[in-house]
Amino acid sequence: MKITIRYLIYIFFAAFMLSCSPLFAQQEALDCKECHEDELISEAHSDEDCQGCHETVVDESHEDGNVKPVNCGSCHDELFETMQMDIHHRIKEKMDKDPPDCVTCHGSHDIKAPADSEDPVKDYCSSCHDNLMLTNPFHQAEFVSKESCLECHDDKDYGPQVLRSIHQSLTCVDCHAYIANNLEKHQEEEITYSQKGDCYTCHKSETLEHRESIHGISLKEGIDEAAQCWSCHGSHDVQMVSDKASRVFHINLPRTCGSCHDDPDLIEKYSMTYSPFSKYAESVHGKLVENLAENKKDAANCISCHGVHNIKNRVQPGSKISSFRVPETCGECHQEIAEDYQQSIHWVYAKKGVKESPVCNDCHSEHSIHAINTVDKRAEIQKIQEETCIRCHEDPIVSRRYRSSEGQAQQYQDSYHGLAVMRGDKEAAMCIDCHEAHRILPKKHPQSSVNPDKVTETCKHCHEDATVVFSQSYSHQTESEAARKIEYWVERIYIGLILVVIGGMLLHNLLIFGFEIKKRRQHEKHEVSLPRLTGNEVIQHAVLFTTFIILAITGFALKFPDVWILKWMVWIGITESIRQTIHHWAGVILLLLGSYHLIYLITTSRGRDVLAHLLPRWRDLKELWGNILYYCGLRKSKPEFDQFDYTEKAEYWALVWGTFLMGVTGFVLWFPTIASEWIPYVWFIKVNEIIHFYEAILATLAILVWHWFFVIFHPREYPMSFTWIDGKTTLEHYIAHHKNHFKTTVLEWMEMKSKLRSRDQLSEGSELFIATLEKHNHNPDTVIKSVLDSDPELKLWLDQRIEGKKK
Repeated sequence: MKITIRYLIYIFFAAFMLSCSPLFAQQEALDCKECHEDELISEAHSDEDCQGCHETVVDESHEDGNVKPVNCGSCHDELFETMQMDIHHRIKEKMDKDPPDCVTCHGSHDIKAPADSEDPVKDYCSSCHDNLMLTNPFHQAEFVSKESCLECHDDKDYGPQVLRSIHQSLTCVDCHAYIANNLEKHQEEEITYSQKGDCYTCHKSETLEHRESIHGISLKEGIDEAAQCWSCHGSHDVQMVSDKASRVFHINLPRTCGSCHDDPDLIEKYSMTYSPFSKYAESVHGKLVENLAENKKDAANCISCHGVHNIKNRVQPGSKISSFRVPETCGECHQEIAEDYQQSIHWVYAKKGVKESPVCNDCHSEHSIHAINTVDKRAEIQKIQEETCIRCHEDPIVSRRYRSSEGQAQQYQDSYHGLAVMRGDKEAAMCIDCHEAHRILPKKHPQSSVNPDKVTETCKHCHEDATVVFSQSYSHQTESEAARKIEYWVERIYIGLILVVIGGMLLHNLLIFGFEIKKRRQHEKHEVSLPRLTGNEVIQHAVLFTTFIILAITGFALKFPDVWILKWMVWIGITESIRQTIHHWAGVILLLLGSYHLIYLITTSRGRDVLAHLLPRWRDLKELWGNILYYCGLRKSKPEFDQFDYTEKAEYWALVWGTFLMGVTGFVLWFPTIASEWIPYVWFIKVNEIIHFYEAILATLAILVWHWFFVIFHPREYPMSFTWIDGKTTLEHYIAHHKNHFKTTVLEWMEMKSKLRSRDQLSEGSELFIATLEKHNHNPDTVIKSVLDSDPELKLWLDQRIEGKKK
């Protein structure tokens, strides 16, 4: 096309008009860098001009402040929408300022692309928060609502709990961020404890402390039962610590800790301290904390001693309950006492690593601490003295290891002070009265209360007139070496004097005792004697009491090796293997004797007669009751006993039962491996051991209390009955104690004399009675007549029975 001057004029005119138009004027007038030359556009928005974000700025009128905020959502609509539902906007009612917007976190012009950030927390959050960690993308692609969670977790609606908690403005995703971002994964796979909930985002410092605690370390090691945040604070019902409904409120805290630490299954599984909460509840601290009326918030509870989130065991660095930190921990409440203790010899050794040297909890315990300043203060002090001071200072291992004077605690207990304290005297001096309670110093220390220069002053606390000599004489041992030698020789002289004097008295009395036995024996030889035991039965009895005594001595020597009366076995060289052999074979002999006795009872006429008379009968109970009434003075005459009275029957059957029981349990203990195969119960062998031991005690005491009384200590028998030697008893004694059997024997004899029965028809007991009289040249008729002449009632009874038989 041909360009003419006319066309050029048109073009120039159009250009001029365009330059004068408002749009052109705007572009020229709104050169932003003319005023905002310091504002640099970030690389994130380098492709955009100013009007790309500041859409409402069209002229210079924005200088008057009539500018609407930039709407980032015009480009970042999805992120802008999630921001409206983030945690800042949901808790804005509780904030003292407006929630952050896009500019607050990302800035205005120097915006950095999130993908280029190495530390999102530092770049975006640190201006307000210095303890946060961004665990998940802040702008979630999709906000997971409460309703979405309830689609699966509809068995329990946690909403009401959350609304009543300190987290009432939070939603599920704020604490369960991992799950919200891994919805499908958390349904298919089992998530770890750290993925279930996340308190780190808001509580960084507390979480870091917890990770270094014994609970956090245990969780890292795979012990899922270890305490997590929600184990103590609750999960959906978290309350302010100062709220009485909070699980970690000072009154509720012990019970919260006890939910795990008093659980018997967890205690057994992880070998934890046994039931600390139960013990703490009964302690002075527990009672003060539990007392709502006093509301003792300053009384020690779990966190006072163990820490809050940084709970450590005894061997962890920084532990509040290690031996090196216990005085400091207790000193938080008991400052003066802790300062006194830290001057003591105990603390000096404890700092050197001497594990036996006590710190606070060694004397006062950890959880079951009892008050000392009570009404019965001295009783509490005595309890500590007996359980701690004496227990440690009487320990021979401690004495040898640290070269302390052995026997000092025993010397105190043997002194007037110690004996009076054990009798319950509240005024007698105890350990702390002389050595002080916490500031215990060695004797050589110039400030020690038992230093030779200060001990007299210490004694004057109780003895106002105490002198130097008095104070030095009442220590554990006399201070003067010369005085100790005098004490030693006086003691030895008296021991020798006791042996000589008492030994002489014993020999003197044994001489008299032997003479009286001989005299009584000679007297009984001139009396008419009747048989109580046959020669065979005397031998059985001798074997029985011999094996019984051997079994008792060798058995109790195993159980009580330190009893002085049994130590002679060691002195004469009876080792454990020898003792065991003697005990076993004595038991075998006893069982063989029992077997023989059973055969004797069954196969011999004498045995059958004895067994028939030993069988329990109802009349035995009547005789028992009658005998008690007689000795109580409520009955004029004693019961008339048969061949064996109720005491002899009870003793005999107890012997039968005891022999059987001891034999069975003894073989189980002798051959435990075989027994465990026959009866495969865990309790079987131990129960047999218990039965064997207590049956031995029962049998031994029965012999001493029951049998020996009737054959030795009973006034009619003293100094002893000789029946065990020759099987005989006097006619007078027999009639006095076994009159009913004597009446039966006389009746049978008189029936024989009256031709009502033959000699062969006499009972075994009657035949033995008559035969014994005849053997010793006693005429039965003469003996019986003399008895009847002295007992008219017996003669009348006999005549009536004979006349009745004749009719």
